[in-house]
Formats: sequence, structure tokens, C-alpha cells
Amino acid sequence: MILLDTHVVIWLMTSPERISKNAALAIDQSGARGERALVSSASVYEIGYGARLGRIRLHVAGTGFLDRLGAIFHLRAVTEEIAFRAASFPEPFHGDPIDRMIAATAIVEGCVLLTADNKIRQAGVCQTLW
Repeated sequence: MILLDTHVVIWLMTSPERISKNAALAIDQSGARGERALVSSASVYEIGYGARLGRIRLHVAGTGFLDRLGAIFHLRAVTEEIAFRAASFPEPFHGDPIDRMIAATAIVEGCVLLTADNKIRQAGVCQTLW
């Protein structure tokens, strides 16, 4: 299974050419196996907040966006186990709580995290691919 970082979800929906070849292949292979990629509810928050601030343009508003997201991806809630794991990452993992929750989701769910974020990849707390 694969878990998509927030920017990967946004790029898939708005500018798929930004997705690396390796990540695109992993997404295609996942679909060929009949799997849908996972997306953390932390990413849903990040997308909604970015839209409110005008940093992200959603072509479908409100619950319509959530319905579309849920039809394409498997949404995973941030559980107590994920929250606790996210809080316990050692340095040098950076302090962004959303990134921490997304990486912890990958660990708890046993997924490969597709991310272009060098800080997450270099921290080595979860398996990543880009």
C-alpha cells in the first residue's frame, strides 16, 4: 500500500506532471492491483486550511471536495496510535505536526509514503519513495 503526502494529492488533482516517475509508477501499480492510495485526514486538514488561506484552489467546494477525495482515495483517520507515534519522532525530524502525523500514518498502516519532501525522506522514520 502507498500513502500520499499532501502535496502529492494536490499535484495529482491539479498538475500531475509534477509527480516523479517513480511515484507515478507506484500509483499506477497500486491501481493495477485494485488498490486505492491512502490519504491521511491530516492531509485533508492541510488542504482545507490551504484553500481557506487562498494557497490552494479547489474546483469543488466543501463536502463535494471530500466526496471526490473519498471516491478516489482511502481516507485514514489520525488515530491515537498515530498521534502518539507522531509526537515521539526523534530529532532531526522537523516539528511540523502535519508532516509528523502523515509519516506516523505510513508507519502504523505499513505503507510507503510518496513524498517530495526532503526533510521527511532524510529523517528516515518511515519508508518513502519519490
